[in-house]
Amino acid sequence: MILITRPKDQSRNLKSNLEKKGHDIFQEGFYKIQYFKQQVSHDPNTYYIFSSIHSVISLKKNNQILKFRNSNILVIGLQVKKLLKEYGCKNFKIVTPDSTSMLKIISSTKYKKKNYTYFCSNIINDEFFNEVRKKKINIRKEVAYKTIGIDTLTKKLIESFELNKIKGVIFYSQLSVKIYIKLLKKYKIFSNSKSINVYCLSERVAKPLRNKNFDKIYVAKNPNERSLISAIKKNHYY
Repeated sequence: MILITRPKDQSRNLKSNLEKKGHDIFQEGFYKIQYFKQQVSHDPNTYYIFSSIHSVISLKKNNQILKFRNSNILVIGLQVKKLLKEYGCKNFKIVTPDSTSMLKIISSTKYKKKNYTYFCSNIINDEFFNEVRKKKINIRKEVAYKTIGIDTLTKKLIESFELNKIKGVIFYSQLSVKIYIKLLKKYKIFSNSKSINVYCLSERVAKPLRNKNFDKIYVAKNPNERSLISAIKKNHYY
């Protein structure tokens, strides 16, 4: 059985694809999203970075997204770009698969002196912003939504761990990994879970697991769902 730690409404496609390949799935979202109701300022000379679908959804829910229809937009992730296009945005300056690639571009001579606004959650990519500060890039954070992690596991999931039914765990975010490690310790199932296959969207997501010496960590070749499913197909066993 494979545990999906992403909320159900964000993982329907993943669950469907894995079930079609014969995998049993256990779904338990490790966090939930709370969208903020707020007005967002707009400056035609600013470059706007979208790294999450939730930032786009938040602006749409607040009827703010059309302000950015002709803005200078930088995007991390093809799915984020797709949603922005659906909502009328079209002036895409840069599209990258991950934050590392984005950082490399905005650090270049052509882009370093621009002013940026980064739409994000209350939980941010600290590594990205640490590098931004070192490189003295002018980026303002605009918190568009809140990510709230869970504090407990369901009884059914705890029992599934105790009975060794969980053979794999899928992670899309570093937050989910940190919650996973914390709750495994809370329920005293940490040591028994270190040999479970874990599948991560990126090396950044996998980092806390490597720091805790988990045995079987598999990282998607590219930071997208198709590549993640390929990693599961290649390495999962029952």
